[in-house]
Amino acid sequence: MNNEIFEKTLTSNKNLIDQKAKTYFDNNYRISHALSYAMDSGKRIRANLYLESLKLFDKEITETDIDFALALEMVHAYSLVHDDLPAMDDDDMRRGKPSLHKKFGEDIAILSGDALLNEASSLIFNLACKNPMYAEAGKYLFDHSGYKGMIEGQVLDLRCPEAYDKDYLLNVYDKKTSDLFKASIICAAIVCGCSNEGIKKLEEYAYNLGLAYQIQDDLLEETYTDELNILNVLEKNAAIELLNQINQKAKTAISNFTNNDFLLFLIDYLSVREK
Repeated sequence: MNNEIFEKTLTSNKNLIDQKAKTYFDNNYRISHALSYAMDSGKRIRANLYLESLKLFDKEITETDIDFALALEMVHAYSLVHDDLPAMDDDDMRRGKPSLHKKFGEDIAILSGDALLNEASSLIFNLACKNPMYAEAGKYLFDHSGYKGMIEGQVLDLRCPEAYDKDYLLNVYDKKTSDLFKASIICAAIVCGCSNEGIKKLEEYAYNLGLAYQIQDDLLEETYTDELNILNVLEKNAAIELLNQINQKAKTAISNFTNNDFLLFLIDYLSVREK
């Protein structure tokens, strides 16, 4: 796969989710505008991971799969809305525009995050009523986005000790980022009936992909002394070498899957991005 084909695939999948998100919320409710605002923009990496992982098993993308991918993006969006709050990371901007709490207020931001998580659950319940495999996939998603997964990562981040080491840092990145990457990929594998051995390989891929994503974020930071950052525990050259090693582990993990071009290309794509 070359960059042109990759970008076209990324954009095509993103457009599917964007179109669904724009028409999803009922405008008769006052919070709907805030929910649409929270779901607007982004590369839809998690939705892409889900949709492209289906292709590993030769599964055609259906409206049901688009709904599940949308649910994944809702979970991601809710986490960002809450992360940006003053009690959390206290960020005024998100993707080049005001954070949701700056535009709508902290009260609406909290409620919007809650609503997005509930809507993701509702979407998956609807799918599970039609096919029980989506119930199993939904359980995997919420196990990895709950207090043992993504939320645990946020707790570790917020309660980070002044002195931390590489292992602590990578554990935070595993929970905050890799766990939702795992859910995006493994949920696709579950609905396709993947073997336990295959799921373990895909989890290894997602784990390393998430670490690489966060390390590249760290390398792009201009200031980092007061935040979790790989450059606080490793010299830059060592951090780059670690990134290369992690990328290779991700590639090796999925080397035996067919139709893996997108997932392989994504590894390098995320590691050379400039934002």
